Amino acid sequence: MTNKEKEILEIIKADPLIEQSRIAEILNISRSTVAVHISSLQKQGYLLGKGYIVKDDEDYIVGIGACNVDIYGKSRIKIRTHYDHPADIVTAVGGVMRNVICNYVKLGGKAKFITAYSDDSYGRMIAENCRDNGIDISEALYVKNASSGLFIQVQDENNDMYLAVCDMSILENLSPEFILSRKNIIRNARLVVIDPSLTNEVIETILHLCKGHVPVFIDPVSDNYALKIKPYIGDFDLIKPNRSELENLSGMKIRDDTDVEKAAGVLINRGLKRIAVSMSEKGILYMDKDRKIRKKFKEEKKMVNASGAGDALMAAIIYGEVNGMDIEEVLDYGLAAGIAAIRSKDTINENMSIDLLREIIKEKK
Repeated sequence: MTNKEKEILEIIKADPLIEQSRIAEILNISRSTVAVHISSLQKQGYLLGKGYIVKDDEDYIVGIGACNVDIYGKSRIKIRTHYDHPADIVTAVGGVMRNVICNYVKLGGKAKFITAYSDDSYGRMIAENCRDNGIDISEALYVKNASSGLFIQVQDENNDMYLAVCDMSILENLSPEFILSRKNIIRNARLVVIDPSLTNEVIETILHLCKGHVPVFIDPVSDNYALKIKPYIGDFDLIKPNRSELENLSGMKIRDDTDVEKAAGVLINRGLKRIAVSMSEKGILYMDKDRKIRKKFKEEKKMVNASGAGDALMAAIIYGEVNGMDIEEVLDYGLAAGIAAIRSKDTINENMSIDLLREIIKEKK
């Protein structure tokens, strides 16, 4: 959409029955020019049918954070230090926020993705993959002559992560000024979800923009990132840590399940509205100021790839929130999404859908 088309769309949103001649008068352009822009908006899908029916994007969410190319190397033998391992190597588009958004879109949601990518070969992979998966990156930052995000993971013979390295420096181009330029997109969202790979200044800007307007969810992603977001805990509406991340967020040593509840309570007392602790095979602990819920399914024996379960869980929680589900139902869908993820050889299960989650819930409960 051009700047002029954006202006015209805003005018039509305010008065859907406005005449083209009046729009031309407001913008000091010819009526024929207005007609050309309106035709373009219709072709792009921003205006539907006759009478300038504005496309309803009311239920979209905004994801802000990492998108990168993932390179996974699964060792065929037991991992040894200083040793050249035979392995199966796979390249895919990933990134925590991209994975969350991709899962959410597959579940049937609408999302806008704010990230940064470049004009290198990895950036072209990212852009093409997002388009193929129905992810809207029209609000993302395109950076020329830079290196797009790259994540490299080594998995052991049991499909678990042994170590990983990443370069997400391109996200440093996402400045507070750039985020403010997306103010209307962010504030009009049903929900904003971010990851901690953003700079502190950008995180603070997002929280300030959203306060009193739109809820903000976050996944700590790692132990180090958990420490990074610890000062902002009271500003989030929901956080989804695992056990070790919860230790860093609460500053409390966790020895057993009782300690998990105590540590979650510490964060609620600091102003966090809701927390969903991912406890691996022990399920999920959910807590807010009024209730505490533990949810667990039957043991899963079909794990193919441990990567992506947390991202799928977060996507399902967001889907349940946007669609007004009861928290018990939300947690069921979250657990099912995690199972769908680990049953797939890819980080994103290509068959991810609400129907699939319902099948898993029926199987596991």
